[in-house]
Amino acid sequence: MRAGLVFASLCALSEGAVQMPNWFGDNMVIQTNEEYGARGFLNGKASPGEKVVIQGTATNTVYTVTADSSGDWEVMLDPQSSVVNKGYLTVQGESGPVHKADQVSYGDVFFCSGQSNMAFPLKDAFNATAEASSLTEADFANFRFFTAPLSYSPTPQFNFNNGSCQVGDACTSWVTAAEAHSTGYIMDFSAVCYMTVRDIARFHTGGRPMGLVLSAWGGTRIEAWMPESSFKTCSSMPPVPATSHQEASVLYNAMVAPMAKFSVKAAIWYQGEANADEKLPSGYDREAYYSCYLQAMVSSWRDAKRIGDFAFLAMQLPPSVPAGTPLPQQNGTGRPAIRLAEADLVPRVGSKTDISGIAVGIDLGGASAWGIDHPPNKNEMSRRLALQTVHVAYAVQGRMSNDKAGAPPFPVNTYFSGPVFEAAAVTEGAGVLVSLMNGTGFGMSLRDVTGKNINGSSNSCTRCCQGGGAPFELEVGGKWVQVPFAGTKVVGDKVSLTNPAAGTPTAVRYASTDFVECILQNGDGLPMGPFSHSFTTREEEEPTIRRNVKGGMIQSPPMGFNSWNFYHCNIDEVTVKAVIDVMVSNGMQAAGYEYVNIDDCWQVARMPNGTIIPDPVRFPSGMKALADYAHSKGMKFGVYTAQTQYTCQNRPGAYKHEMIDGKTYCDWGIDYLKIDNCKGERWPQDNTSWIKFHESFEECYNTTGHFIVQSVESCDSPTGCGQWIPGVANLWRTSGDVQATFSSVMHNINASNLMRNIATPGHFNDADMLEVGDVGLSYTEQVTHFSLWCIMASPLLAGTDLIHMPKEILDILANKEVINVNQDLGLNNKIQGYRVNSRVVNGCETELWFKPLRMGTCGSSAEPRRGQERIDPAYLFRHWDRSWEQTAGEGLVEASGYGGLLRLLHSAGCPPSRCRLPVSCRGVV
Repeated sequence: MRAGLVFASLCALSEGAVQMPNWFGDNMVIQTNEEYGARGFLNGKASPGEKVVIQGTATNTVYTVTADSSGDWEVMLDPQSSVVNKGYLTVQGESGPVHKADQVSYGDVFFCSGQSNMAFPLKDAFNATAEASSLTEADFANFRFFTAPLSYSPTPQFNFNNGSCQVGDACTSWVTAAEAHSTGYIMDFSAVCYMTVRDIARFHTGGRPMGLVLSAWGGTRIEAWMPESSFKTCSSMPPVPATSHQEASVLYNAMVAPMAKFSVKAAIWYQGEANADEKLPSGYDREAYYSCYLQAMVSSWRDAKRIGDFAFLAMQLPPSVPAGTPLPQQNGTGRPAIRLAEADLVPRVGSKTDISGIAVGIDLGGASAWGIDHPPNKNEMSRRLALQTVHVAYAVQGRMSNDKAGAPPFPVNTYFSGPVFEAAAVTEGAGVLVSLMNGTGFGMSLRDVTGKNINGSSNSCTRCCQGGGAPFELEVGGKWVQVPFAGTKVVGDKVSLTNPAAGTPTAVRYASTDFVECILQNGDGLPMGPFSHSFTTREEEEPTIRRNVKGGMIQSPPMGFNSWNFYHCNIDEVTVKAVIDVMVSNGMQAAGYEYVNIDDCWQVARMPNGTIIPDPVRFPSGMKALADYAHSKGMKFGVYTAQTQYTCQNRPGAYKHEMIDGKTYCDWGIDYLKIDNCKGERWPQDNTSWIKFHESFEECYNTTGHFIVQSVESCDSPTGCGQWIPGVANLWRTSGDVQATFSSVMHNINASNLMRNIATPGHFNDADMLEVGDVGLSYTEQVTHFSLWCIMASPLLAGTDLIHMPKEILDILANKEVINVNQDLGLNNKIQGYRVNSRVVNGCETELWFKPLRMGTCGSSAEPRRGQERIDPAYLFRHWDRSWEQTAGEGLVEASGYGGLLRLLHSAGCPPSRCRLPVSCRGVV
């Protein structure tokens, strides 16, 4: 907003009669709990102790609630499916008038907030007339619009006050789609808010009712939108201007707090320009402070609604200068720093904010009637925000179809994101290899940035990709040097950068200017957002083995025990306690085994409130008592469920009970949950249940500090579910149940090999439990089985009788050096090994397996083999029996039977430099 009147209205509410917030009214949209939504709430005020009745044709229930000592009341509505104009709601106290809202719909509500680029009206965007006409299409007939007036307050307000209205005179009332179009309201409404929600409907929701709430004020800083409580999470922050509507919390109090209890599907945020323009005092870091403020604001908004972590989407700032602006003049705009801070909303391992995302807009600059800092291409910004929202809020994965929102050169069938930075490493020759994720399988390339101003003139790159505008830079010797276009090569899901300077790079960055001349995009035209990454020295690297401390998040594959392979349903608490005791006493705990997990058959029914009931015959003390026992021994405890109505053994599954189960497991102190896929009713998408558990476990961690490992079944497509599965689980099965046959072992490990690029520290492909010690495998086959699980960074969950197992089985399971291969985080965080090849040697089919380790040692495995194995000269081999052998030329190592022996390879007389895999012969058992 370029200019506007400011009204500070602090109206006192009269006591006595029931009062409703002024968002309660005709044509309102209440959030449905359909498709990952939230329950709807109504709240109001009355005399302390007064009874309030809520009823009407828009609900199937009559609600009676009593106001508390402060006169506040709140009611949670029954679950509702999406429906337009279901009827009316009335709210009445013991005295006073009846409050009525007619033509109430249930659908998805979006809260659009920020500063002037969010307030930017549709009439000033590209193709405004055509975009406004789209509102007449059938899919958007159920849109309802609400605009908050401009106002500010030193304290949180119950109502939106009488401030200046940005959209005609229709503030604080719900406007139908037909009214918005016929009156011209839509032309004055937020371009980004309308077109984003419209494209969400095009991509996914169709004709579902949609509530669009606009609460934005031009030129405002983020501090004004943050509640007072949120500032305590950030320390050493710059001073906040003491200027009316710019003061801390005043816009939150007046323009957000009135809807603090109003459920929403997602918040859409477009802000940061005012904080970018700020002249910071010496000693403050713009990126760090804005990142902390943004994430604190998201957290506090979520906390206030008490519906969990609703989706939060942000528009990453586009350019604020025209093409051709000299680089020295771009240095002070602050946009690059804010963009990096906004990128912290992308969920990652260890991130502070999840169920969130950003739309990248570094290629969408241009001048509108509002100036160069207000680009007119809100159309494409909105499309990208819609893609992100459908992915984040609706859990739709992979590619999305939209036959109306696409405009050349952008496809109508598209991935939800451009490439996202994952990792980077210095290569031989002092180059850099950048690893990317999300949408990298669709033809990445460098593209010149082109654009237009609203008057039709060009706002395209001047140096471009091949004229000195290539986007990657390396820090060498304390100075940033640009990697030329010719030195930037896309190789699969990676970008190889040639170092143009003398010396070893210490950091790499991408798109560090305000106007970015050249971008890396996927085949759908979606760009990668800016990043900056510093390399750690070997002395700064964390140890190869990072043990998972109690309560902490995992990085290396879980190790422990699962009851199914040996005990099946014949498991009880006596046996579980005995297993715990023996793992402590026999050295397995010291070797790294910490989880004791019960599989199926521990549950029998549910209480009336939905709480799961353990089998009183098998587990009379209950699950919490077992968890407490495990913890007293320094161990951890896990249980099993199924995402379906029933487990595979027809016990109660988790379908539609994920949230209460998650809270129950948190209360019990459960450390690990396996989620199977079995029988009966289920969610339309497998990941729905996983997401619900993930959200519940996040809440558990945030409130108690207790972390629960989430294991799910299953995901076997690296280009499908593999693109998103790490965001909802720690490990995932990649095949069916393993059996105690060697063919089954090899089937499962080869299935895991197909998913190798998806695994990272904290997220693992699960080849299933171990069959080591069970009847069906020879000793050599068991050694090979264990070796391969270690090479492939699969969870090590023993599935045998640990209480009575012989020493030779314990020696396999507790082989420390082999376990170290499993627990090693891998070179460049590539934690999982892989099959090098499959070939025939001397008439014998062989497979070669390999895992580079973080600290340089190489784990290698000979998978099933028989006969002889040829080895390179002058190498030391660490044998399974821990003996060393040095070859002085062509050497032969004999092994009998099928299977192979894992060996750690070290170059003789010097640090490990490369690894040579033993060759093995594949046989049929």
